[in-house]
Amino acid sequence: MKINREFQIQKNHVLLFRSILLISVLMLNTQLFAQKRITKEPRPQWVDKITPGMYVGISHRFASEADARADALADAKRQIIETLGGVIESEFVDQIVEQSGEVNTDDAFTSSRIKVVSRNIISVTPDDVFVEEWKIKDGFKSRTEYQVYVAVPFSEERHKQFMADLVEETVALGENRYDESLDLARKGQIALALVQIKTVQSNVLPMTRFTGLSPQEMARLNGFKEKLMATMQQIPASIRIEGSGADRPAKLGLPLPEPLVLSVYWQDGDQRFPLPDLDVEVEVLRGKAIIEPQLKTDQTGVALCKVKKLASAGNVDIRATVHFPEELSITNNQYTFSLLPDNRIMIKIIEKNLDQPVEISYLENALLEKITAVGFTVQENNPFTQISEIDLNAAPDKIAEIVGNSNADLVILGTISSGQTNKIQDGFYFARARGILKIYNIQQKTVVGNYLVEDKNAGNSEETAGIRAIQKASDKLIEQALTEMGL
Repeated sequence: MKINREFQIQKNHVLLFRSILLISVLMLNTQLFAQKRITKEPRPQWVDKITPGMYVGISHRFASEADARADALADAKRQIIETLGGVIESEFVDQIVEQSGEVNTDDAFTSSRIKVVSRNIISVTPDDVFVEEWKIKDGFKSRTEYQVYVAVPFSEERHKQFMADLVEETVALGENRYDESLDLARKGQIALALVQIKTVQSNVLPMTRFTGLSPQEMARLNGFKEKLMATMQQIPASIRIEGSGADRPAKLGLPLPEPLVLSVYWQDGDQRFPLPDLDVEVEVLRGKAIIEPQLKTDQTGVALCKVKKLASAGNVDIRATVHFPEELSITNNQYTFSLLPDNRIMIKIIEKNLDQPVEISYLENALLEKITAVGFTVQENNPFTQISEIDLNAAPDKIAEIVGNSNADLVILGTISSGQTNKIQDGFYFARARGILKIYNIQQKTVVGNYLVEDKNAGNSEETAGIRAIQKASDKLIEQALTEMGL
């Protein structure tokens, strides 16, 4: 009984499988015969054997023959556009076909290409049309649908005409944009001008790789491309930074009579076009000065820097750095103003070795040598030839009165003497030296430097030890004074 029961179950499974298989076959047959071509005529040969210069568009199936015809023509147009080597971005192809070229875009070059496509491709018409009718069963109902084939000619001549129009439109628009870019540069908007030229480049360069261009068209594109590249290099290379005002008289403790002038401009041929609104950083590189810089170029491309006071007597270097937009890649963006102060100086030193006056002062001669080496002019008509130590303590007004109309700017007065010798052993002595320097600014009637140095040195006699002590103390005094004066 158990065996018969299992056999019956297996038999039922086989019957169920056969039923499912039969239903599947019937459903498949129903689908196979749900669509039927009812057109008696065979498809023409041009559908499968496409001749050069002909594009065959095939529609989807539509209930309306007119819709099928429009879809087939759109398919042919799509093929033509797509075989033109990427002239139109893929995102615009369907819009161009479906809207007959009426596509809105903010990019002027894309709009230009769409216009050329519309003029040359959207207006094409088929040479041959073949319409197929299909009967579609839908349950107990049926309907008729249409599928259309069209043969649209687009000959080599039309392709050449299309490329000629495309080159003409692109170069004409590019030339206009190029001229606009130069106008922007002339108005000081260099960065914006270069961005616009780059946009023109990005639309012209791909065209030089298109097929089907004539030698004349290729030459025109290449010529325009080279002009764009040359301008991209020429504009940054022709930016100039100039300075003026550093040649005016500069004196310690006084301001410059006029501000330093930094000019930034683009040089185009023999014309200059100012570059406004650029950040400018100004710093004192050498020497000392109190400055008040202008931090941006104005509408004339100028930034001024007031030098309110020269705080050192030697050469003063003031550097201006112009910060251009990074995309300009300008490395030569600095200008250094080198001020050469015109300081006239008088020097008088009282020097004694072991309380005896020295005929030729080491300190005075060394100081004169250093001072003249850095550009000071030593006044010959020196009224301090008979100066005494008491004069060193005179007020600046008194010193200025003594100088009178000699045109001196600075007066350096000082004393240095040796003494306090000490015998260590025969042939070995020590001596101490004490030196004082005072520097007077005659224009301002002020003391601008007051230095004191004491030191000692050794020699094989008291006199030699004194001389060496004076020299050592003198060298330290000079170093201290020149450092303070920014020399």
